[in-house]
Amino acid sequence: MACFISQMDGVKFKHLRYVREGGKLPISLALDGLSGVIAAKDYRHIPVIEAYAPLQNIGLGMILKLDQEELFEPVNNQLIVIVLYLVGLIIAEILLLNWFVRKLIKSERESRNAKETAEQISIELSHKEIELRERLKEITCLYEIRRSIGLDLSVDKACQQIIAHLIPAMQYPEHASVTIELDGQNISSTTSTQNMTHRLNSKINVNGKICGQLSVFYPQDKPFLVLEEQKLIDAITSDLARWLERKQVDELLHERLKEITCLYEIRRGIGMESSIDNVCLNIFEHLIPAMQFPKIASAVIELNGWRYSSGKFDSETGNRLQSKTKITNRKTGFWRIDRDPACTCCCLIHVNGNVCGHIRVYYPIDHPYLVVEEHKLINAIASDLESWLERKRLEQALVLVAEEQAHTIGQELHDNLGQQIAAIGYQARALEKQIVVTGNTSMATVAASIASQAQISVIQIKQLAQGLLPFEIEANGLIAALQALANRISTTYSISCNFSCKNSIIIHDNTLALNLYRIAQEAANNAIRHGKAQHITLSLSSDEGILCLSISDDGSGFTETDRASQTTSGMGIKIMQYRAKQLGAKLNFLSRNEGGTEVRLEMRMT
Repeated sequence: MACFISQMDGVKFKHLRYVREGGKLPISLALDGLSGVIAAKDYRHIPVIEAYAPLQNIGLGMILKLDQEELFEPVNNQLIVIVLYLVGLIIAEILLLNWFVRKLIKSERESRNAKETAEQISIELSHKEIELRERLKEITCLYEIRRSIGLDLSVDKACQQIIAHLIPAMQYPEHASVTIELDGQNISSTTSTQNMTHRLNSKINVNGKICGQLSVFYPQDKPFLVLEEQKLIDAITSDLARWLERKQVDELLHERLKEITCLYEIRRGIGMESSIDNVCLNIFEHLIPAMQFPKIASAVIELNGWRYSSGKFDSETGNRLQSKTKITNRKTGFWRIDRDPACTCCCLIHVNGNVCGHIRVYYPIDHPYLVVEEHKLINAIASDLESWLERKRLEQALVLVAEEQAHTIGQELHDNLGQQIAAIGYQARALEKQIVVTGNTSMATVAASIASQAQISVIQIKQLAQGLLPFEIEANGLIAALQALANRISTTYSISCNFSCKNSIIIHDNTLALNLYRIAQEAANNAIRHGKAQHITLSLSSDEGILCLSISDDGSGFTETDRASQTTSGMGIKIMQYRAKQLGAKLNFLSRNEGGTEVRLEMRMT
């Protein structure tokens, strides 16, 4: 059978068999009018895939076959490229995988290292946290100790506060024990430290002197304390030492403040007192509280034959039983210190160069003597008492000199000048009679005028002498003298002056009576000279042991400034106030509602 064969190398014409071994050829099937695809061996005996179909219009058949080489050659050609790409891709993936694996391994190693580092840091942080907690405990301990130990606490309370805050700050607070030894006193958190073998000490240094130590103990089965705990103990002892120094300074300042306050109050008090009894009472009231042991201290002032005692402290009432007794047939002086060991200080009192008494302070034998500062305080008080006594002596001397001068002037007026003027009056009367005989009436009138003026002068001199020499006090008493004073004022100044006495008052002390008379006399004279008074009332009364002398007037009175201060620059009122102080009386200058002034003196009669 003739066939055109189209191959890759061209078209050939060959005669082929119609059949082959094992069956018909595909072309035969196409010539028979069949079409299809079949796998067979071609004329070359090569396995191929054949597609056959008839060409009926022209009586031919067509076969398309592909052998394995023709079929897979393009694929093989492309497969080489693909393989090369795949190989490159695989190599790239292997390299990438290798890089990634290495990265993972490195990352895992870094992660493992980071984990180990983190664990180590965590462990370190845990240790640091424990250390920080310990340091926080220590800082809290120091803060609480510094906050709680105020200067108002006692040493024992302060040590207890330190122990209470120190033990919780230790490494093993449930097993720790603390002991503070201070000035021979032992303050401990436990009753016994026999089994406590682990110990840390720190000395307590106050003002350069070791006065004790702070010790911390642990049981035998516990380790030694760490270095930080030693630093904590050292810091606490340093704080305690500074606290003790401040405490000592505060106590010294408090004692000095008590002494300064004592001196101030005593000087302020005795400046307003005129009675030695009140002065001694004022000294006792302020001296005893200023002493080191006020509840067991007592003081005695012996002065001019009298003994003033502060007495012993009464625990029930909280007061002291004070007393005043007369000294009879007993010597005084420093020898009593040697005789009585309880007498801890004695200071003599000098007035005008002479020893007139002394002040002594006592403590029981079982208590320490007074410190140097308290000796100085007692000496200062004795000096103040000496100054007060000297001032009182000078004031009394001044008043005495004034009284003596008034007495001398009054006596001179009454005995000399008054008699001489009276003689001049008598001579003038005799001259008048002689001139009348001669008939010279003008000269007789002049002589009569001289005689009248001389008589008036004699009357005025007698009144002045009576004012300077109140004979009525010694002769008839104070009441008669005040009545005579009122009558004399009415006669001399032609004003209304009345005297009233509501009770029968008898004053046997001439000095007291004279001072009351002088106060009334000065008040009345001030009302006349300065107040221009027209009505004056003198009154003397006694009610429940209180003597009251009142001088009231209807004059112009005091100014607001004078009334507020109750003092003026006039010597008369100052002497009135001094006389009142001498009597232990209260002298007040009061304004009356109806106008004028009332001078009121009140004193307790003994």
